[in-house]
Amino acid sequence: MNSTGIVFFWKRIYSGITISGFKLYGETTLPDTETEVTNTPVTLLDDSELLSIVIEKHNRFMGEYSSELKDLEEKIGSGRFEYNRVSKELEALETRLVVLKEKRHQLYFQAGKLRLKLLETISDKEKIQHLGSEIGNIENKLQNANLSSSEEYGYIDSIRSLLKEIIETVPDNDMVRQATVSSILDILETAKAARSELDEMLNAPDEHRKESIALKQEVEDQEARLAWLKRRTGLHKEALGYWENVGHEGATMIDGSGISEGEGQQ
Repeated sequence: MNSTGIVFFWKRIYSGITISGFKLYGETTLPDTETEVTNTPVTLLDDSELLSIVIEKHNRFMGEYSSELKDLEEKIGSGRFEYNRVSKELEALETRLVVLKEKRHQLYFQAGKLRLKLLETISDKEKIQHLGSEIGNIENKLQNANLSSSEEYGYIDSIRSLLKEIIETVPDNDMVRQATVSSILDILETAKAARSELDEMLNAPDEHRKESIALKQEVEDQEARLAWLKRRTGLHKEALGYWENVGHEGATMIDGSGISEGEGQQ
């Protein structure tokens, strides 16, 4: 074996010192053959060189972690803002849905009261009694049944037709009666608009809820990573202080107790 330019790094140098995943050993392992011992020069790292390697390693990790910490803190701030925005929108949507459902119920209830008021103004009630009863049955369905939008719109159109038939059956120029019919028609139109808005919003809360859950999970994952980085930075800072102090005091590497953080970790 050519001895020129060949350097063996010993497999083990110091034992018993573990520094943030950089393990140093104090037991030497000699080459396997007498020929290699005779022909191969071995270069050893002295204490100052080993200290430089250890200190450089801790400084490098602290620099990397510091950069990631800054980015994470910005992402977490942005994620929290977005999560709060979506949560508020979700709350507003859910409130609006409740309001629209209640509004429709109240509108149909008001239309029913006006229908009864209208029938009271008609003297010949026998002619329109069946029409009034039919409107009443429809109003009950509108208030209590779980209807599709097409079914609801169809029932509204049916009430309009029945009201028109009542007016045609017992024609009258009474202003109160005409105003009552007009009010019923306006209420029905408002209820129809409320149903249309309700349909448009119906799936929005689910979409916002999924987005809210995803944002919350993302922020929680980032916060967990942030806590880990802060903990690791603290350990590296502690280890760095220790080994810098070792260098200043002139102690040897093997004299130091080291800081154990577990093998395989940074």
